[in-house]
Amino acid sequence: MNDSISKKNTDKAVKLYEKAKDAFNRNNLEYAINLLFTTIELSPHFVQARHLLHLIQKKKLQQSKIILASRVIGNILSIPDYIIGFIYFSQNKLYDAMMKFEKILSRDPANDLILKTLGNCAINLDMTETAIDIFETIQSINPTNVKNLETLGYLYIKNTSDLEKAKECFTTILQYDRTNSVARKGLSDVAALQTIKVASYDDLSTSFLTKVKDPEYADITEKKLRAVRSEEDLQILIKDTLEDHQKNPKNVKIIVELANYYLQAKEYNLAIRYYQKARNLTPEDYTLTKMIMEAETMKLDETILKLIKHKDIDPESEQLISELQELRSQTVLKYLREMIAERPTDRELHFQLGRVYYDTYQIDEALKEFQIAVNEPRLKVRSYNYLGLCFNEKKMFDIAEVQFNTALKELIRTGILDQFTKEVMYNLATVYENMGHFDLAVEKYKEIYKVDIGFKDVAQKINKTYNR
Repeated sequence: MNDSISKKNTDKAVKLYEKAKDAFNRNNLEYAINLLFTTIELSPHFVQARHLLHLIQKKKLQQSKIILASRVIGNILSIPDYIIGFIYFSQNKLYDAMMKFEKILSRDPANDLILKTLGNCAINLDMTETAIDIFETIQSINPTNVKNLETLGYLYIKNTSDLEKAKECFTTILQYDRTNSVARKGLSDVAALQTIKVASYDDLSTSFLTKVKDPEYADITEKKLRAVRSEEDLQILIKDTLEDHQKNPKNVKIIVELANYYLQAKEYNLAIRYYQKARNLTPEDYTLTKMIMEAETMKLDETILKLIKHKDIDPESEQLISELQELRSQTVLKYLREMIAERPTDRELHFQLGRVYYDTYQIDEALKEFQIAVNEPRLKVRSYNYLGLCFNEKKMFDIAEVQFNTALKELIRTGILDQFTKEVMYNLATVYENMGHFDLAVEKYKEIYKVDIGFKDVAQKINKTYNR
């Protein structure tokens, strides 16, 4: 396609997009969708148009009185588009495949498989912003999907202006799976890239061009920019950064960079020492407290994992594991309290503190934290689940029931029964059992059983009801 045709298409796409926005504002959703399909056909990389299309598709589904039935009918009507779309995908005709997948989403905007495949098409076409928008849509539908969070985290890394969002993705994964190696490596890469990004502003000086001509400097720069580093790379970077630190002993950026490299090299004591040094120089920066906490917990986690990996764990080792786990909890509590003292309105910190209190059976303290965290939209559903668990522990079953039902109302609107939704439903069923409402409990267990016979002890509970 020549430049003049490309420009005409772009101009036409922009005009159609403006018309679609106007139609959306007037709640003429069907017309807006048709306009946006033409827009992205003319300009596949038009991120805002695709984002508005997905937004309208979701709104249209929510306006349907029978969401689940609408999705089922939509999937039946979409069978030809499924077949053709995946044929295009297998032939690497990705733009054509994307159009077919968008048509499927117009009938079923919460279709996890199609959203994921559409996102992968965007990644393969180097449409990073479009891919981010699609995987963010999956996250809004299923916030606990670990694979999606991993993909989204690395997409944010690719678009380096979103490093904080990448960190948030990997941190969320570790809340569900503390040993997730992808998330731990992701956090390490983010920390290194943040240091490089800040340091790059210092490099934009008159001496920068002179520096890049130096082969040794170029080699160091290449190693810094490499996300996956060998032990040899790390030792070279540590040596180089130590020399910079000796020349500039009070430069916090260099100190944090050095600590990050020590952390990646699993030299935890040195990492902690340099993070503490940086914090002493800038005590107002609470993120350094977080870095110290993460380094200390990673050090403890590695020791615990080494002990657990032994085939035969003797009573002495079991006692040591228990003590280390207690020390880990106390370490996290100490630092979270410190950070909340500095940032009392940070609800993410309150949520994390609530989790630690709950895990250590400090239920009243946990309740206070989750009652603060529940006001953060992103943490709302998970906080309601934890509030339900806390009230259940206190045997306040009627209050626990309200919390779980509130969480479920938010979760089941999509019609998807994912792992977290099943967890909340199971928790609600347990409360019904505790209240003596066995029929209601069985009803919830059956909902889980219909889609996942292997979930916890649901099969056993259902079989008992039929054997009475």
